[in-house]
Amino acid sequence: MSWTQEDRLLLYCCRREKEELVERKIIEAVKNRLDWGIFLEKARENGVSALLYSRLNEIMQDYPSIPGDIFEGFEEDYYLNATKNTLIFKELGKVLEAFKNSGPEVIVLKGAALAEEVYENIALRPMSDVDLLVKEEDMAHADERLKTLGYGPVDAGVDEVDFSSTYLTTLDYRSREENSPSFHIHWHFVNSTIPNESYIRNIKMENVWRDAENTEIAGVETLVMAPHHLLIHLSEHALRVTHSLSKLSLLCDINEAVNYYQGRLDWSRLIYETYEFNLDKMVYLSLYFSSKFLGTQIPEDVLSELRPKHFSVGEKIFMNAISRNRRLPGLSYFVHLSMNRGVFAKLKFVGRTFFAPRQFIAQRNYIPLSEVKLIHYLRRANEVFSRFFKVLG
Repeated sequence: MSWTQEDRLLLYCCRREKEELVERKIIEAVKNRLDWGIFLEKARENGVSALLYSRLNEIMQDYPSIPGDIFEGFEEDYYLNATKNTLIFKELGKVLEAFKNSGPEVIVLKGAALAEEVYENIALRPMSDVDLLVKEEDMAHADERLKTLGYGPVDAGVDEVDFSSTYLTTLDYRSREENSPSFHIHWHFVNSTIPNESYIRNIKMENVWRDAENTEIAGVETLVMAPHHLLIHLSEHALRVTHSLSKLSLLCDINEAVNYYQGRLDWSRLIYETYEFNLDKMVYLSLYFSSKFLGTQIPEDVLSELRPKHFSVGEKIFMNAISRNRRLPGLSYFVHLSMNRGVFAKLKFVGRTFFAPRQFIAQRNYIPLSEVKLIHYLRRANEVFSRFFKVLG
């Protein structure tokens, strides 16, 4: 797979340069007979069609070269996203208000925080659920508050949670009310489908809580991550195996956050905490590709400081594939594998990828622990093999 002209125009439209640059690229694309249908399809696949509508809207007024039906497709996605997110934020406001009145303390993560705080327009950032962070010791309290609002965990109960797990670190709360969003309640910002012993215990969640900042989300006073921790989290999130930089929306989140917080982003603090958390490879790769593809204003000395002294074979495979636009879920497994030092650690990592703990299998399949059977392990193995062979293909 290579970078087509549709892909390249997509990158330019996701950047934050002045509209004149994007307009010039559109003019070039028109001359080269851009396939607008594929362009819209790729924008949707990458989760950026609503964002592109806002970027293209002004251009269309002076340069109406985008076919009307294609522009209507972008417009439809924008307003559909606006409607969906309005409903989500209405429910989020109720939950945050309940937490504010009687606890526990909560940090709004990713989508909801980005949409209102960073994108400054909830229609621009697609959301499928709401991620909230509470302290591990407050999970039972959060569980009680959510149940009073009609939300209950559907994957596991609080009393069944293994808080020492290096896989999933969240519970999925849902309501029976129609159109209610799913609330993912985290006690750690790393939430993985593969083992992550190589870094999760290095991450000091007390630092995240210490630096958290007050803001207002959905009309309620609450907390969000400090800018340096937000970028670390977004970088780790983008490099999760299920993501692997497969969608441009992952890099757009980083790009928009850097632009929004640029004036008060403590880069030295980001570097220090990144190394403390043992996430330097993930943060470097995410920031590097955000800068490479979207022109994100990352200081050169920051990238230089974070750049590994050498890259493993697996990391080179990942970087080459992403550079060639072969962005597939599962590809960053090579990066995670390289973070496990030593042959024994790597073999253990691979083994625990295939043969995860029963608690993980139960929670991932939304079944009680007692119902975990051999078939569930076989499905897990098939899932891993399928993704592995797709990446190799």
